[in-house]
Amino acid sequence: MLINGLLNQVLALRRTQEKLVQLSGENFNVFRILGLETREVRMHSAFLGELLNPAGSHGLRDTFLKLFTQTIKFDDFKTDTARLVVEYDIGRITSDYQQGGRIDIYLESAGQYIFIENKIYANDQQNQLGRYHTYRKQARLLYLTLDGAKPSDGGAGNLRPDQYELISYKEGIANWLEKCRQAAAAYPLVRETIVQYQHLINYLTGRTSNDYIRMEMQQIVAQSEENFVSAAALGQAFSERQALYVEDLIEKFEAVWYARFSENLSPLPEYTIYFQLHEVSYGFRALKDGQEVLASQEVALQPLVALALTIPKLKSDSNWLAWRYMNHRYFDNIQPAELYQAATNETVRQHRFDDMLREGQYYFDQFKALMADYVPSV
Repeated sequence: MLINGLLNQVLALRRTQEKLVQLSGENFNVFRILGLETREVRMHSAFLGELLNPAGSHGLRDTFLKLFTQTIKFDDFKTDTARLVVEYDIGRITSDYQQGGRIDIYLESAGQYIFIENKIYANDQQNQLGRYHTYRKQARLLYLTLDGAKPSDGGAGNLRPDQYELISYKEGIANWLEKCRQAAAAYPLVRETIVQYQHLINYLTGRTSNDYIRMEMQQIVAQSEENFVSAAALGQAFSERQALYVEDLIEKFEAVWYARFSENLSPLPEYTIYFQLHEVSYGFRALKDGQEVLASQEVALQPLVALALTIPKLKSDSNWLAWRYMNHRYFDNIQPAELYQAATNETVRQHRFDDMLREGQYYFDQFKALMADYVPSV
């Protein structure tokens, strides 16, 4: 069968790739070892910002920024005088979500602006891109994701697609990083750190790090019309099966999450507070008379919000008392081998669930202890 033959050829290349990875030591990645691979601000925005900053510790001045502006075709941006800020504060988010927020990577020079909204796994905030556009309408607004995905309708607000640009780690950033690596040839520590980050991006995007292997796979697909059509059929079948695995894992994990964290944590009789999952994040949400309320608009909840924010790494917004992104990658953002094992092997699945529940248990216990000690003011 043609598809079986195609699969066998690709499998042989994958095994070769695995051997090359072992020999090169590519799996030894400092960013993954430290558990930073999914940290948008602490890891990715900080690292990209340092490379892009002409005053960065790399010592190559505006070399990397110039390569980036060439990548996004903004050649007239004055890189030598650029100022860069990670997590640039443009004010408190207004109640109508028309202004305010934090720009992940902010670049300005001589009246020119580049704003980068960096999304690894996080969800869009309401009118996020729209608020940045309102702040500086002339800014080049880049929406960066692993695969070049579009923002949600809520995240884009009323912006037209031509008012922002899509850029991906898999292509745009990967290609730029390779140019940065070459430019840093005389700076070995900088070069090797970039190589480590390249390997991390390859891991997160499923990109084959070896150019030879990647080209060989492309040649196999292009060998004949049958191979080309078969590859398309395989791609569709993979996407459909992947979606089924993800849906099943999410359903099962939500069941065990809410079985463990079903307790009402509110010290106030007029509210209930539950520990909720929301895609790649979790946190504490309040209800009144059975309806979810906006924590920022409930005066009685403000002391509880203040207490919750004493727990390390929790933050608040208008909806939640406190929340944070999950350390562990969610099921729609794990490597195919990990997804298959979790979906088909009960032991592997339970270990992954246990790790994720253990992470949540810490914040649940901390919040519960604070609420138990809370005494409302008279």
